[in-house]
Amino acid sequence: MNNLFTHTKLPCTWDESIMCEHEKLCDGCEHQPPDDEKVNGRNPPVKLIWDEQYGMVVPLCPSCREIPYSVERCVFCGQRFVLDAAADAWKEPPKEERMDCFMCGGKNTLVGHRARVNGHFHGKCEQCGCTIME
Repeated sequence: MNNLFTHTKLPCTWDESIMCEHEKLCDGCEHQPPDDEKVNGRNPPVKLIWDEQYGMVVPLCPSCREIPYSVERCVFCGQRFVLDAAADAWKEPPKEERMDCFMCGGKNTLVGHRARVNGHFHGKCEQCGCTIME
């Protein structure tokens, strides 16, 4: 049974004879083939699909329907994308947010940003050093 401390290993996206050691975090995987050798790697660029998931708008590859890890090219199928205003905005770094630290009580000492995909806050306290993901 899975719990917070264990996970089920899944086959590698790129080589199903290998069990993934990285919890299917595919971007930068050593088993990943070059982009041009993927199924859609040599196709002409297409426009991204913007879809609402997890209460936020995220890019989807129109060719394989995966969240592509990039607005320039899909990590899974190699499809290139036409850059538009929405893609340019997605490339902007997330805005810094500050909040009170729940560990030491510091006012506006917790500095971080919200993830675009799920809205979770990731930050670190400048005063006590605690790290948080809410």
